Amino acid sequence: MYGVGWQACQVFGGRHAVDNRSLTSYIGQPMEMAESEAHSQIERMLESELFRASEPQRRLLKYLANKSIAGDADQLKEYTIGVEALGKPGSYDPRHDSSVRLQTSKLRQKIIEYYLTEGQADPVHIDFPRGRFKLIFTSRESVPAVTPSVERASKWGRTTIALGIALAIAVCLCIYLGIAAAKWRRAATNSGAALWQPALEEFWSPFLNSSIPTVVCVGAPMFLMLRPGSLILRSPGINTWEEAENSGLVDKLKGAFPGRSPQEWYVFTGLGEADGAFRLGQLLAPRNLKMHFVNSTVLTWNDIGTNNVIFVGPPKFNLQVRDLPVVQDLVDDAQGIRNLRPNPGEPSFFEEGTFDPQNGTGETHALISRLPGLHGNGEILVVAGTATAGTLAATQFVTSEVYTRDLLRRIRMPNGKIPPYFQAVIFAKVKKWTPVEISCVAHHVLDAR
Repeated sequence: MYGVGWQACQVFGGRHAVDNRSLTSYIGQPMEMAESEAHSQIERMLESELFRASEPQRRLLKYLANKSIAGDADQLKEYTIGVEALGKPGSYDPRHDSSVRLQTSKLRQKIIEYYLTEGQADPVHIDFPRGRFKLIFTSRESVPAVTPSVERASKWGRTTIALGIALAIAVCLCIYLGIAAAKWRRAATNSGAALWQPALEEFWSPFLNSSIPTVVCVGAPMFLMLRPGSLILRSPGINTWEEAENSGLVDKLKGAFPGRSPQEWYVFTGLGEADGAFRLGQLLAPRNLKMHFVNSTVLTWNDIGTNNVIFVGPPKFNLQVRDLPVVQDLVDDAQGIRNLRPNPGEPSFFEEGTFDPQNGTGETHALISRLPGLHGNGEILVVAGTATAGTLAATQFVTSEVYTRDLLRRIRMPNGKIPPYFQAVIFAKVKKWTPVEISCVAHHVLDAR
């Protein structure tokens, strides 16, 4: 089951630092342990709420644990795991079926999530390094608090880790929205009918009248977690593991924290993305759509091809949007919205205004894109801001009768119909991460092909 929550992330750089000796005592020291301890930890995890409802993850965890404890994990191949752990047929070909990679990625995230929730006090820590099929078991000592060390601030400041991490998001919302669905439905009992006025009904009719399910995909930015331990870092300009490696950030982290293993980590999302997803659920749940929420890191191309999809968040978080086989006139850019085919009088670039990322105040842009589904099957809607508050502004535009009516007025064709595919640029003035003024400043009708 999903839940709504928040957790503060450590912010590094500038005058803030972390006592390295505190970190050592926090994570515990690797040490030899009896096989019984390792097996007991696996059983403890398998009985947890997090793993109990996921049979493929349970089988995979138990299989990899047994191989790791026996010392056979280094020789494991993707094909062997698929056949022996996941029940694939002998004809299974990893080159054409990525399910093993997908399941191991999910397992890696579940293990991290387990130690942040139910497993915080467990005596044994399990690490699942990227690029390997081997689980690493570590005995953990007691967990004292990690305290800032002002005396070491200057030393930390001299390291190059501050390179972008100083701008990290300090507080993020966790992408678990299932419990909130119950709230949406309770709210719908009292006010759901009032939400659905003519403009909203017309805008959402392709989704409301569709016979296939709708997936709401919430963009999850990449954080870097230093394992073992719980140091969580975010560099705003780095959104894939390849970018982290190519920028040199991974090597810098390894140099600054010897013995720690940086790993990609997708557990949090921005305030705007989480709030936007909640608003969409609040609007759509009363209509009894076959709807569910997913993290962008687990959305597959098969999901996109067989469902209607609503992407919440920019392409740098929802990487699939970058690769959609659709010609778009307007594309998200780190500094604004790029206009590839300007209409008369339009700028070629909608540049961001002054925006303070520390207090979430300023001016920003967002993009609403209605696109065809893969192979003409289903609908795709993207609501994405260049800043997280922009994503919220775009979502407000398509969940409010007043704003949606204005959008339909702008894009309506001479025959009175709404074009099936279009894009609209939204401008927002923001105070404390909350859009206080929203307007549509440009729109393009897209070729259905």
